[in-house]
Amino acid sequence: MTKSIVNFSVLGLLLFSIFSLSSFGQEASFGITTQSVVNLKITSSYSSEMNSQALMGTPVQILETVNGWCHLTTPDGYKSWATEVSIKKLSSVDLEVWKAAPKIIVISYFSIIRSKPSENSEVISDAIYGNIIQYEGEIKNYFKVTLPDGRKGYLRKINAMVFKQWLTSRNYSAKNIIKTANYFVGFPYLWGGTSIKGMDCSGFTKTCFFLNGVILPRDASQQAKTGENIDISQNLNNLQPADLLFFGSVIDGKESIVHVAIYIGKGEFIHSLGIVRIGSLFSENNNYDAYNHKRLIKAQRILTHIDKDANIVSIRKHPLYQL
Repeated sequence: MTKSIVNFSVLGLLLFSIFSLSSFGQEASFGITTQSVVNLKITSSYSSEMNSQALMGTPVQILETVNGWCHLTTPDGYKSWATEVSIKKLSSVDLEVWKAAPKIIVISYFSIIRSKPSENSEVISDAIYGNIIQYEGEIKNYFKVTLPDGRKGYLRKINAMVFKQWLTSRNYSAKNIIKTANYFVGFPYLWGGTSIKGMDCSGFTKTCFFLNGVILPRDASQQAKTGENIDISQNLNNLQPADLLFFGSVIDGKESIVHVAIYIGKGEFIHSLGIVRIGSLFSENNNYDAYNHKRLIKAQRILTHIDKDANIVSIRKHPLYQL
């Protein structure tokens, strides 16, 4: 997914906006997403095009509320609209309480939060990979949890992990990024999607990095401006696994990025196009992707620039997630 945007610094944008609001004696307005996946829109209308998604437990900054819709900024600096009912509004003090509270993160594809620690009890909510929920305790094989909107329930321990332990366990390696990417082979493409319920091309790369503790910019055109440029003008020898490949065109020296993929190695890449799939840049391979080979224009190395590039931020150091 790509749009025409201006370049920005995620950390700079968030820190400036938080500071500027408080410096004028105004209470900064924040929120936490309350549904397993919140569909984000370009405008404040149900008929508006979806341009992104936010997982349950995503902290956001609320810019304004209009007729039941919240104009907000997600942790990657992206501006969208969400229904007011899908956001639990917080003051800046409330946000600090949320950040300090013990939480769990869902680590299975799909799971169910129930009213009691029993598979026969009433359903409270669905939960998906990457959802972050407040931890209240443990009963046998269940976590006791409180959802961001106050609903309480129980989630099987096998489907989740204590958030701090999960963060500590994140190892920003190519092996882990590619392992995560392979979890989603065959999953459907969805324009605007950034979750396992459907992902567009940049939503796929963003999700793979997020589940390894790293927040990337939302769109392919933004991701293409991050990290270190890798020379692929002659061959692919300079590429390393987990580098991002960008596809599109160059006209009069100006790049037009329309697609992104994760390089696996040996000429192969994994991406979301129709479904999440693996293709090859080598014509002798059965999975050769001639269409994308012709429009490959650049590659960027991300893993060596986490928390060095202002637009590649670890969850551990992101101001909306951490104290």
